Amino acid sequence: MKKPKGFTLIELLVVVAIVGLLGVMSGLALNQASDRRYPAEAERLLFWLEQIAQRSSLEGAAYGVVAIYDEQTQRVTELQPVVYYRNRWVAVLSPETYAIHDQAEIVWNMESNDGEEFMPQSQSRRAEFENEGELQEQDDEFLLPEIAFLPDGYIEPQGQIVLSFQFYERAFNYQWDDTASKMVMEGNSLERK
Repeated sequence: MKKPKGFTLIELLVVVAIVGLLGVMSGLALNQASDRRYPAEAERLLFWLEQIAQRSSLEGAAYGVVAIYDEQTQRVTELQPVVYYRNRWVAVLSPETYAIHDQAEIVWNMESNDGEEFMPQSQSRRAEFENEGELQEQDDEFLLPEIAFLPDGYIEPQGQIVLSFQFYERAFNYQWDDTASKMVMEGNSLERK
């Protein structure tokens, strides 16, 4: 009697079922990894803001965050750390400029202090620096931060920073906690509008 060659129908069905199960599991894993990138980006921004607050406290200097906008889209593309030095805000190299994800949007919900700017920089002060030769050539505009971290553990002005993503249904809310003197994030708590 000859032995038949090939696979039985049951063997083929088992192989197809295993391959199908592996495909479904890998698809779910990729979907979860894709959704995880937005909370990871939000945590990265929180870490960056905490670095600036800690640096302000350790050095005893006011540090701020300047939003850099794209001229065409009017969207924030980068956040530049600055320090208050000699009556003006100066860009610093550490921590590095924070690049905003291309599908992200930042909204500053800050309370105003009766219309007064925090540590304002007037044109007359700019003229003084230019006359004294202390204003570098690449510094063609004064930097005014959206928020400033003060060395005594507060921020000015008080308020919230909201980070949202184009393809993610929730937004991330950053707020200063005065009791802990640190920035806290309410992840996935705000519905996107």
